[in-house]
Amino acid sequence: MTMPPQIAVVVLAFVVMAGCSSCGLKLKTSTDYLISGNEYFKAGDYKHAETEYQEALKLEPRNATAQNNLGVILSEEGKYDEAIAILRDAIKVDPNNAIAHYVLSSALAKKGLYDEALFEGVKATQLDPSEPQAHKSLGEAALGKGDLPLAITSFRDAIRLDPDNDGHHHRLAVALGRTGDWEGGIAEDRKALELNQDNTLARISLAVALEKKGEVTDAVGELQKVLEKEPTNVTAKQFLATFRDEPKR
Repeated sequence: MTMPPQIAVVVLAFVVMAGCSSCGLKLKTSTDYLISGNEYFKAGDYKHAETEYQEALKLEPRNATAQNNLGVILSEEGKYDEAIAILRDAIKVDPNNAIAHYVLSSALAKKGLYDEALFEGVKATQLDPSEPQAHKSLGEAALGKGDLPLAITSFRDAIRLDPDNDGHHHRLAVALGRTGDWEGGIAEDRKALELNQDNTLARISLAVALEKKGEVTDAVGELQKVLEKEPTNVTAKQFLATFRDEPKR
């Protein structure tokens, strides 16, 4: 007796869903997808990591770990609106995850939502005072909000916990520069460059601070170093043209 095609399809679907012990077929679980996503993330393959985390959430929508990890990936990819949405959900499921709070703070700051970014940054530092990235995210939110004392304190805390991070030193230099403390900014940007000579933002920032102090020749020299490595750097070119046109002091 021939099986009607509709029934055959249903039976086939049941076999696929249930798994086939004789052929070794086994469906992936949310944990399998999460583990796979973590492996892609460690390898720097964000595209595949994002896909794996999304698959994990299809099977287990309230998996806080998958939500948090996906939020981190989306933020790294510059998909801030999506990152904000998924991290807000992650925090609802697990409100004590410091990583979710500081990554959310960072994404909110990127979107100019500084009040909420400040709140999340403070929460992250309360949950894990030993995490330098939490203090950095708070510093970025405070910098965006214009709270320079809090920004400076936060970046100093990040440096205290992670002294060899050139990015922390550069961001402190930016905050100090906004208060007119060019000497302090120069010291921090030089420390950043000591740690990482390829930190272009720190070198341009150093050039600006040197120019503010009247050390135009040294400022021009720093910009020329940038253009030796990055001949098309528009910001360096603009500052260089401006500095060269200035009357000598």
